[in-house]
Amino acid sequence: MNYNRLIIINLICASMPVLANTKPITLNYTPTINNNILVNPDIGITDHQTINRHNNPYWAEPSYPKTSVAYYRWYWEQLEPQKGIYNYKIIDDTIKAARAQNKKLVIRFMTMPGLNETYYKHSPRAGKKILGIPCWLKKQIDPQTHAFCKNDNSFIINYKNKVFKDNLKRFVDAMGKRYDHNPTILRLDVGLVGTWGEWHLATHYKNSAPTLGNHGYKAADLIPYITMMQHAFPDKMLTMSIGTTSDSTTSYATQHGLGWRADCIGDWTPGWNHMLDGYPQTIKHLEGKGNIKNSYPDKDFLNRWQHAPVDLEICTDMLDWKKQPKTYTLAKVKKTFDVILTLHTSLFNLKSSKIPAEYQPLLDSLIKKLGYRFNLNHVEVISDFKPNSKITFNSQWQNMGVAPSYNNYPIVWRLRSINSKQKYYFYANNNITQWMPASSIISKAPLYNIRNVFTLPKNIIPGKYYIDVAMVKPHSNQPQILLGINGEINNKWFQLIKIKINY
Repeated sequence: MNYNRLIIINLICASMPVLANTKPITLNYTPTINNNILVNPDIGITDHQTINRHNNPYWAEPSYPKTSVAYYRWYWEQLEPQKGIYNYKIIDDTIKAARAQNKKLVIRFMTMPGLNETYYKHSPRAGKKILGIPCWLKKQIDPQTHAFCKNDNSFIINYKNKVFKDNLKRFVDAMGKRYDHNPTILRLDVGLVGTWGEWHLATHYKNSAPTLGNHGYKAADLIPYITMMQHAFPDKMLTMSIGTTSDSTTSYATQHGLGWRADCIGDWTPGWNHMLDGYPQTIKHLEGKGNIKNSYPDKDFLNRWQHAPVDLEICTDMLDWKKQPKTYTLAKVKKTFDVILTLHTSLFNLKSSKIPAEYQPLLDSLIKKLGYRFNLNHVEVISDFKPNSKITFNSQWQNMGVAPSYNNYPIVWRLRSINSKQKYYFYANNNITQWMPASSIISKAPLYNIRNVFTLPKNIIPGKYYIDVAMVKPHSNQPQILLGINGEINNKWFQLIKIKINY
């Protein structure tokens, strides 16, 4: 026997490490579901002409739901009192107040009020009739004004007038230059045309249908007003009023990336009403199925919610509904809310009015579904749990709301030391805007399985850690979204499971 060879082999074997079982550890966790109301960015009930109805000094209303969005409308005359001199302060102050309460804004610029409409009590112009357009412009395009503007708003704008259109474009461009990149403004609705910016001429005509189509306007006359908003606000999402059965502008807009809105949801007035007559007929027209030809039929109109928002506004308010108990029964209110959900609505403007107690449970149920609602159903974590080793997060998600999020809030996973202040972040770089809800209120939401693979830092300190998760502001670790699960620890971070990092 060659003893020298045996000794060498033994020495080599003695110097080799004993190989441990390197099979990764797999941990599974299923969060419990939270069925509470979640106040999340960009969705839900909106405040109306006030940042927060709960603490408004003039008309505080504690029963009104908590909101993340406030809706404001301004007439052109308020914002450009002298040609080329803009009253940015009105908008800037509103943005500042919204930002202070972590809210976003939806805004509308308008050019024409209702007949004899006056400014609100607490406005600097309180009691005066609203002109809509600035006086300096009215002198140019209204032959009855001459050298001065009377306290009279019976003037009906000719939206084909070149002087009007050129000046409005200059105004809109100035607004876009200042506000297109402002993160506090969530979106704008295109309200440049018609009474209250609703693309009709209501209150100004008594004996004929007040639609634009019935008063000589064709799509070619009105599409430029959509285009000027798109050019001025290329980085903002826009919405368009649902319009009427005699115009083609809304279907043109939705085919060109705009969302849509309707301003009188819940109108069940005996006889003709919006819920049974107005909206069904208008949607049929927008799809190209109506009796009047649509120049730009949008056959996919009711599916546009998948890429652009649907925003709705109540007809009158819920206090007014309460005064009509035979019309606004609980069953009828529920039917209204079911329509809202069926349309895949993201925002619902309740006009910041008091909510009658009998309607509150139905409203609470609605709020839980408006917009998006993301649930983390399950997470599987796979790793050796050692420095510089791989760590895999296999997670399953569902959108239990009725609309996608039109803004992306990526997932971030976090390891948070139990015994020290150490935190380690892992950015998933996913896009939640693609996570669709159920296609209808009776179908099941699709499942989204996400696989994220990262490497644990070489210098991670061994010890016990919590795994947390959050949906964050892009390019940050600032949580933005309340998930539909239990386990929130602070500031919208959700604690999942414990792990141990070994040497």
